Parts: sequence; C-alpha cells; structure tokens
Amino acid sequence: MLTERLKELRDFSQSRSYKQYRTFVNENYTRLLRKLNYDFAQRGTFILNKMCELEDPVVFKDEKISFIRTKINIPQYYDNKALKKQYGKRKGRSYEPFHNICPDYGILLNKGLENIKNEAIEQLGTCKKHSKEKKFLDSVIWAIDSVLNFAHRYELTALAVGNQTIADLYARVPRFPAQSFHEALQSIRFISSIFNLANNYQFGFGRMDQYLYPFYKYDIDNGILTKEQAKELLEEFFISLNKDTDLYFGVQQGDNGQSVMLGGCKPEDGTSAINDLTYMILEVSKELKLIDPKINLRVDSNTPDDLLELGCELTKCGLGFPQYSNDEVVIPALVKKGYSLEDARSYTVAACWEFIIPGKGIEIVNQGAVSFPYAVDYAFEKSMSSWKKFNLDDFRKYIKESITKQVKDILQKRDIRTLPSPFASIFFYNAIENKQDASECAKYKNIGIHGSGSANAADALVAIKSTYETQGIEGLKELLQAKQQNFVGYEKLQKKVHDEMPKVGNADSRVDNELKFLFDTFADVAEKFSSSECKIRPGSGSAMYYIWLADENANWDWLIEPKVKATADGKKAGEPLSTSLAPSHGIKVNGVLSVLKSYSVIDYSRIMNGGPITIELSPSVFNSDDGIKKLAQLIKYFVKLGDQQLQLNVLDASVLEDAIAHPEKHKNLIVRVWGWSGYFTELAPEYQQHVLNRHKYNL
Repeated sequence: MLTERLKELRDFSQSRSYKQYRTFVNENYTRLLRKLNYDFAQRGTFILNKMCELEDPVVFKDEKISFIRTKINIPQYYDNKALKKQYGKRKGRSYEPFHNICPDYGILLNKGLENIKNEAIEQLGTCKKHSKEKKFLDSVIWAIDSVLNFAHRYELTALAVGNQTIADLYARVPRFPAQSFHEALQSIRFISSIFNLANNYQFGFGRMDQYLYPFYKYDIDNGILTKEQAKELLEEFFISLNKDTDLYFGVQQGDNGQSVMLGGCKPEDGTSAINDLTYMILEVSKELKLIDPKINLRVDSNTPDDLLELGCELTKCGLGFPQYSNDEVVIPALVKKGYSLEDARSYTVAACWEFIIPGKGIEIVNQGAVSFPYAVDYAFEKSMSSWKKFNLDDFRKYIKESITKQVKDILQKRDIRTLPSPFASIFFYNAIENKQDASECAKYKNIGIHGSGSANAADALVAIKSTYETQGIEGLKELLQAKQQNFVGYEKLQKKVHDEMPKVGNADSRVDNELKFLFDTFADVAEKFSSSECKIRPGSGSAMYYIWLADENANWDWLIEPKVKATADGKKAGEPLSTSLAPSHGIKVNGVLSVLKSYSVIDYSRIMNGGPITIELSPSVFNSDDGIKKLAQLIKYFVKLGDQQLQLNVLDASVLEDAIAHPEKHKNLIVRVWGWSGYFTELAPEYQQHVLNRHKYNL
C-alpha cells in the first residue's frame, strides 16, 4: 500500500505537474562550435556542459529521490556541414548519437565518477599532444567535471529548501561509489537523466535486480533498511522516472527506452539469478501502475510459479508488461551469433525487445525493416507478368530476390554510424583503458533488421499457392486483379481469402511452413551480408513499421523500405500490417495455444534480434479464481514450445473507444503500443486506431 506521501508524488507525475518547471534553451551554439573547431567528442561534451549549467535544480522538501529536467530542448551539436567536414560525405551514410543501447550501471555504482576521472587522468599522461586519444580523455574529464558540478548544485538547492536527505545523497553520489541502496537509486536516477542531456536517448536500465541487489542485501542484513523501507525507496525511484517522459526522444511519447530486465541466470555459472528484488520490482510496478520503467522478465523451464503468477498479476493491470524472454532460446542464439557464453547470459533488451549486452555493445539494433508482405506481393506480380503461366519455384525465388534487395538497400542507403559520446563511453568496458570512445572499441557492433508483417505475408503466400492449386492460372489472374483494385468489386473474393484461407495463428502447417520459409530466407540473406566484424541480426519484431510500411498516403523522404498496398491475404490498402509476431488483423484463430504453436516453427537460433509473440487478452480472462494460474501455465507452455519472446496485453476495446471520444476522462489510460507502453490519449490517431483494432480481435 502506497503511503500518502508517495501517492502525492505519483499524482504529481500523473497530472504532468512537472511541466510547470519547463523552459526553453534559446541559445544556438552552431557558430561558436565551428569557430572552436571542435571534433565531435568535444562538441558533444560542450553541449553536455552547457546543459548541466543551464538546468535548474528542483528539489522538494519531503522527497527522498530527486531530479526533474527543466529544459525542454537540447541544442544540436552536429549538422551536415560539420559532419561532412570531419567524416566526409558518402551516399546513404548518416550519423546518430548513442541510442537504443544499455550502459553498465554497475560501473557507476562500484566506481563513482571521481575514480573514473582519476583513471582518465592517469591514461592522459600516456597520450601524445593533440592526439585523438588525448581529445577523448580530455572530453571524459570535462564531462565528469560538468556532471559533478551539476550534482553539487543539486546539493546546494536541497540545503536551501531544507532537505538534508537529498543534500547528503548528492554530496556523495554520483561522485563516489554508492554505499547504500538509497545512494545507488539516487545515483542511477541522476545519471540516467544526464545521458539524455548529452543527447543519448533510449538507454535501458538493464538487469536492475542484479546490480542493485548487493546494496539492498547489505542494508537489509545490517538493519539499515527494512524491506518495507527499501520498497518505498524503489517506489519513489520509479515515480521519479516518470517526471521527464514528455522530453524523451521517440516515435511517440512513452517510447523512451526506460526498460528493466529481471530474473534470468548468473553469467559465471548459469544458475538462477532470481532474488528478492526480482519480486519487489514487479510488486512495485503493479502497485504504481505507471508507464515507466517497462518491465521485462527472463524465464526458463525452472522459473518459479509464484514469480510467473506475480508477472501475470502485473499483466492484469493492463500496462502491457512484463514482456517475457525465453533464456533457453535466447542465450544459445546469442552464442551462435558470436557472443561469449558469459555475455549471452548477461543479456538485456534495448528500448523495445532487441537482445543486447550491457556495457559491451554499441549496436544499431533497428537499422530498418524487411517488408515480408511486399516481398510476397513483388513475387506475385512478377510471377504473373506474362499472364500465361505460374511457377511456384520461380515465385519463391522472387521472394528471396526481394528480401535480398531490401536488406542490401537498408545496409547501403541507411548506413548508420554512431557519433562519439565520451560521457556515455565511461559506462562501457575498456573505453578508458583503450583511450577510445565506446563507438570504436565496443566488443559488439552488430546490426539488427526487423522482419515486418510476417503473418500477412505468410497468409498471402498460402492464399496465392492455394488459389493456384485449386483454380489454376485463371484463379490467380482474378486474385491479382482483385488485389490491384483494392478488392473493390471483388468483395466475395476478399472475404474468401481473408476469412476462409489458412492463417498464421491456427497451428495450420500449410501456412506455418510458409512463415518458416520467409524467416529462413531472411536468415540466409542476413548471413550472406554478415562479416566477422559486423553480423546482421534478423528479427521478428515490427516496431513502428507495421504502420509506416502500409500507409500509402504518408510521404516520408527518409523511409527507404517499400510500401505495400492491398495484399493477396485480403488486407486492403492503408490497413496496418500485423504487429511483430501476431496474427493478421480481424482473422479468426483457434485460441492462444494455437498462436504459440504457429510461431514455434521459426528457427530462433537464426532469427535472434528479438520481436515478441503479441497476444491481446480480454479482461474476462481474469474473471475466474484461477485466471492468474492459468496464464502462468501459458507462459510455461511458451517456454516448452521453444518460442523466443512473449508479450501479453489486456484491455477492453470499449474503454479504448470511450477514450477516443472522451480523452479527458482517460488521461492515465496506459496501452502497449509495440515494444513500449504509453498513455493512450497522448498517442497519434493512427496509433490509437491500431491499438483499438488489435483489441477488437483479442483472443
């Protein structure tokens, strides 16, 4: 039960009262940066320094975890002219700050910034004058000094308002190693916000129950904290994370990367890593019902039933999490892709679901998406170009041709490189020792590509194949004409292919084998373009592409992926694609178990960039006394089948419809969008409609 003080703090966040402290940064530093002739390590640190100076510390008298961002915008430190000057110009190449990755917060908590600074100073003595290494280490020291000065201003502000607790915290962290659970939470809260001030966005929190546990256990064992007091601190920490959600970079508000991974195994021996904090974090999230942090839970065959049931109780809240990852599938897949066993056992997720290693990977996990529906559509059109014959082998060859071209285009036309970030680099292994930015020396620098609309594509593929088998070339001609006319005048045929043909989600081998073919082909192509230095990681997630690749009216000049109109499965032009691993919209499925069976055909040892089976559940699932236990058994079945990732969403479609009509009544209604959760009324209309359509056809 929340205390009255914590209820007030939660209400402060949910009412968006923090916005009263927001002001704009009006300064433009472009000309000054050009005049100073800084490289990009120095440029980024310059802006971080300015943001630390411009931010206004805000401390409330009775709070125990303190931080609120006050500046709405962050001045840009990179522009095309500066990028061209330093890096030259290459067609298709772009540069982005660190994002969608996970630092190792254990480095912060166990070292503190002062010790890291001293390490940098020691390494500085070995550098040549004006060398790249010297500029990097100078930038690290400059960044740390800026951050520590900012922390000192928070200490002084706390003293001024009479909050000795916060003043004492900022007097110690993040300058020194954390010595208590309370200090660890405050240090993480502060530094996680500093990353955003440095223009590093969508940074996850990683395995929080692991790196916080030693501090928690010490305080509990030594009588410094009771479990209830520790829980209250954790609750306040979570509330604090929701004070800046309007300022984070993302496709929509809520897409901020504040993800937490729980459970799993220990990296050194693979034994269970579940501890008291694993349970407590789930309990706190269930109690608060806030959009942040997003909870992920690693599971295997031995995960305790009571932990699964607690996760299901959180699912019942309708927040769209926890998201489940199957260790028995994920860890071997990472090892097969070249990750060490110890690192694979340490995996977490990026902003949504992509598997990454904290403090060891600067990976572009979302470089683009392959449109499976487009590949099938392209093959159908090309196979029928003569209108005289159809060859199934050629049809499959054309699908592979399209997937190959799409992957090649993504790698060539969206060649993303990571800009240096000296401050973030100190939370990645070997950056200080190597005197290099993490973007250069990170252990893993692979690329992830999503596989979008897989259910629509497999459904379309089997519709084409079945039509040919039963009606021959004349049947295919009619289906092609109907598709090209968006099924106008072909309503009976549209109903037939949409409602009567085999569909993914019904454990029907006729269509599930085609789903497997699509992903196997994707994996083959990914391997073709991989190298020892950079592997292409194909995934089963769709991210935002389920809307982007189907919106024929939107004109995004940066979107290189091909759009698809009406498809042979009966999907009409403009209708969104299926989300990640989910049945196509509006089809009938035999039940949840059949959905899990359908997706178990995918070879997840090769399709390992993440992407969950997404199941929409009606609130009626929990009407019976044993609803929670049954759902927990469903998760165990998911593990047994060898599926990779699972996302369970619970919401009533009638509530969503009312929220669209009366947003003022549903300001705090939370929904799962794709790999993240947000406030429904703050989403753009197309995302609201897609969430509504998904829940109209829940299982």
